[in-house]
Amino acid sequence: MIALLNDLKENFKCTCGKVHSVPNIEIIFEENASQHIDDFFENATYLVDENTAKLVRTVPARTIQLEGSFRVLATMENVEKVMSQLRSDLFASVGSGSLTDIAKYAAHLAGKSFSCFPTAPSVDGYTSCVAAILVNGEKTTVQAVVPKKVVVDMTILSEAPIDLLRSGVGDIAAKVTARLDWMLSNLLIGEPICEFAWEQLRDELELVLDDSKRVLSRSKEAVLRLMNALLVSGLNITIVGNSRPASGSEHLISHTLEMYHEARNEIPPFHGLSVAMGTYITLKAYRVIFEDVRLKRTCLTNEERFHVLSDLFGEEKAKRFMSLYGRKIVPKQTDLDHVRRTLKPTYEKFLEKVESALETIGVEELFAQYDPEFIVKLILVSNTIRERCTVLDLLDQLCLLKDFARKVFEV
Repeated sequence: MIALLNDLKENFKCTCGKVHSVPNIEIIFEENASQHIDDFFENATYLVDENTAKLVRTVPARTIQLEGSFRVLATMENVEKVMSQLRSDLFASVGSGSLTDIAKYAAHLAGKSFSCFPTAPSVDGYTSCVAAILVNGEKTTVQAVVPKKVVVDMTILSEAPIDLLRSGVGDIAAKVTARLDWMLSNLLIGEPICEFAWEQLRDELELVLDDSKRVLSRSKEAVLRLMNALLVSGLNITIVGNSRPASGSEHLISHTLEMYHEARNEIPPFHGLSVAMGTYITLKAYRVIFEDVRLKRTCLTNEERFHVLSDLFGEEKAKRFMSLYGRKIVPKQTDLDHVRRTLKPTYEKFLEKVESALETIGVEELFAQYDPEFIVKLILVSNTIRERCTVLDLLDQLCLLKDFARKVFEV
């Protein structure tokens, strides 16, 4: 799969009409690479946490270790902390999603190069040009440095904590709902869409979803396939230039959930697990559209929306989110029959596969940790935190979002 992207020219004219640039990333798969990690990253400053520090014991003078009671979060405070300790022109993260986001954003701000040594197949951020950083209490997608090199040790990946393996399955399953939302936005508001990214990922994605049980049983073959798909998904983001190929309403739900916890100084679920919850909800929203589920048409007023946002995040942030929500492009009219015809092949091909993968990683157990009323609030306001058009906006426009939030587990 990676070979397909490596075969592309540095710049190529896409069917979407744009000229895309393919980053020059060296991706190395090597068994036992962790035993001589410094051979891959010459004179690098390493970013590690308590769990990954043992992999770079040979270079303590060039190692920055972030402490966390459970795990390190990708906050602006941590970005600034590691920037002040950079000792070389190359910054290399040794860890999973949060450490990678911290390192590549710090490298971007400091004008340094970045490489990474993933320790879990948990996210697609290893090869992407963006990072998700908590800035002033708000989850923000920022421009970051594309890695020069990604070094993958399959033994390390297959031995990752089980929740990080579950997270990887959750993050890759989200590419289906992200695709549906991008297609929907193209139909509703004319947002440009690029078929290249989906074509690169589609077939491999189908195989990964079918193989999700073997990922959790730590099959190296299945874990390799998952990691390949995640790396390609991240590359798609970099080539297209934004996160649209990989992120839709499921990520808006995830970011809202993560911000809720972080605002209370709580550790949120791993990103891929909160994304899995968002994917579950998004699939239910599409079921409403495709199966004409009977819901009560009751519009959510701006006063109600602001009240929920204030309850979750306080009035100051609620005002900012409402301002952003007010800038959204609203479709003038919606031809639901046309929407169904266009999205139906993708929806029908992947629905059962995604549902099965979510069941495999125990998505219902994730929801069981929350009060049902909180899930209602989460659904009502997740479409306010970005200007991105998704199926949540369609339900909102149709005055179905309010009743959908109440009945999401019955749909």
